[in-house]
Order: sequence, then structure tokens, then C-alpha cells
Amino acid sequence: MFDKELNVAKMESEQIRKFEQPLVYYLTRQKNDALKEICRFFGIKGYSGKNKETMAAMISDFVFKDNEAADKMFHEMSVEEYNVFNHLLISDHFAEEFKGDIAPHHLIFTENGYAFMPTDVKDYLRAYVVERSSAEGQDDEVKALVSAVNLYGYFSLEHYRAVLKKYLNIEMSLEELKSELSGVATLKDGYILNPLMSEGMFNGANVDPERTYFLPETWEEFEKYFAFEYHPTTEELTTLLTYLEDYLTSPVRRKDLEDTLIVTMKMLDHPKHLMNIIADLVEDGVLTSVPQQPTELYLIAAFKTIRNWHLGGHQMMEVAAAETEKRQVQPAEKRVINKQVRKKTKKRRKNMNVSRFKK
Repeated sequence: MFDKELNVAKMESEQIRKFEQPLVYYLTRQKNDALKEICRFFGIKGYSGKNKETMAAMISDFVFKDNEAADKMFHEMSVEEYNVFNHLLISDHFAEEFKGDIAPHHLIFTENGYAFMPTDVKDYLRAYVVERSSAEGQDDEVKALVSAVNLYGYFSLEHYRAVLKKYLNIEMSLEELKSELSGVATLKDGYILNPLMSEGMFNGANVDPERTYFLPETWEEFEKYFAFEYHPTTEELTTLLTYLEDYLTSPVRRKDLEDTLIVTMKMLDHPKHLMNIIADLVEDGVLTSVPQQPTELYLIAAFKTIRNWHLGGHQMMEVAAAETEKRQVQPAEKRVINKQVRKKTKKRRKNMNVSRFKK
């Protein structure tokens, strides 16, 4: 029935990423109980007593008949599930590494450390997103949450209150926020975490109490971060991409190159790890061997313009400029001078250090 079978253990990573099969293929690989759960989720009637092939056909017919299935999926999808979905939807591949489980009714199927999106589901959801993006009455609160976790990585509930107030004119107490986000977002120690961050390793007590956050001027600018790989174009980033284009294994991999650089750099806590990104891209077959210099210099220049999770969405160059300005406006402190004073005694001479304020 199908021209190829999925066997992750015997496939190269690039073969897995490019593996293309329709929804029915993945449905027939599920257990009957999973198919029944999908039918219940979508409210499909008449599945009781049906065999696997019949249930798979019923689900496929229901999903692609209109937008009802997509509406329900988006309404129930968590931030973590959305990030996986979004990444697969905008990329040119159909699978990516993913450690975890996703409910099969979201039509993304996990197997052996990978998440797979069926080819026809990808086409269906791309068309749905385009249609919904131009429609009125979208859930702006969902947009605000996803945009925030993509821009900041981790941020306090207090800051999220400020986000809702600034962009949507919504005022909520911390308790109301916690209740609304429970089961939808990853919460820990008063912070909301991007699902890609390790919840077990995060400790809110270690976050700088003076941490500030970048706030775009307008809602239109802020909601662009709804796309996980979005980043405003900078001269330094463009220069880096232009330079690395000469090392691409294929021109069609440029989008993979750009997305990987942006996503990884915004998650890095130190520029010393930048060349590891290049090493991974070479290993994944996106780039050929790249010289360390001047590559590292281009990487550092671009990294300074990336809106980084560890800087509250600020650019490194913005933080450096703010610190310089702060030092310039602070009043000069009185300098303490250690002056050596020689004191004579009858018995012997002794050196003594006396600290005093310069007058």
C-alpha cells in the first residue's frame, strides 16, 4: 500500500527528516485504543467495532473535510506541542528530534526520539494558518503567550502581566494568571519557561532580581515572535549568512541554516559555544567544512545582535550600551588613596599604611 516504511533504527538522520507519508500511514501504525481516542477527541461517531483501516479512513475524512479539526487542535494544544508543530510546519522537512510524547489527536506522531508530521496534514495546516491569519477574532492571548516564550525563553509572571497590559489592555492578578496558565504553559518558581528549557535545571532563585525585558514598541512587532524562528534582520546576521552560503551543501538548505543559527544563538549563554553550532551543521550535512577564522568573528558579531533568552530578549550590544551609559551618569565616587607614611621612632623606623579620602 505504501512505497516505503519507517525504520528509524536503520535510517540516517537526513532520511528521517525527509520521510514523507500521509496521515493514513501513521494512523495505521497506531494501536486501536489510540485511534479510538482520536475519534473521541474529534467527536467522530460510529467508530465502535470498526477495524483499524476503517477507523483510519474515518479520521482522515473528518480531518480534511473542513477547519473543524484544526480549530479543535489549536484550542487544546499546549505551548510545548505548539513549538514542535510550528517548527515542522514552517520547515522543509517532516520530522525532527523530540524527546517526549505528543497526544496523537494533534496529528504529530512520535517514535524513537523523533516527531513526524504527515505530508497531507502539513499542507492542510499550512492552508489553515494562512486562512486564519487573515481572519478577525483570533485569540490574541494565545499569540501573546507563544510570542513571549519565543522571545524571552523564561520570564516572570509579573512581566507577563505587563505584556498583557501593554499590548492587549488586559489586567489580571498573579493568581488569575497562574490558574489560566496551569496545564497550558510550563510554570516554575514564579516563571514561565519555554518548553525547550530544562524545567529540572531551572531555579528561579538564581535569576538576577534586576533582570529586565525587551518590550517591542507595538503589538504588531511583538506578535512576529509567534513564529519560533523569527528574528529581525540585522546587518551582522545577513553578513554571516552570506558568508556561510559558500559552504552550503545545497542551496535548498539555506532556510535550515538560517533557522538553526537564529534559534541556537538566542538560547546560548556565552559566545564561546558559537563554533559548536557550525560543527553541528557540518555533521547534519547542511554545511561543508568551514574554517574557524573568519567564521568565528562573523558569528560573534551576529550573536551580539540576537535577542537572547538569557538577556530577557535584549541584544548583547544593547546591554553593553546601557551599562556604559549607566557608568557615565553615575556621580564619580571619592577615590581612596593608600599613601605610605613614614613614622620615626627612637628605637627603629617603621612603615605604616594609612588610608584616607583625597581632599
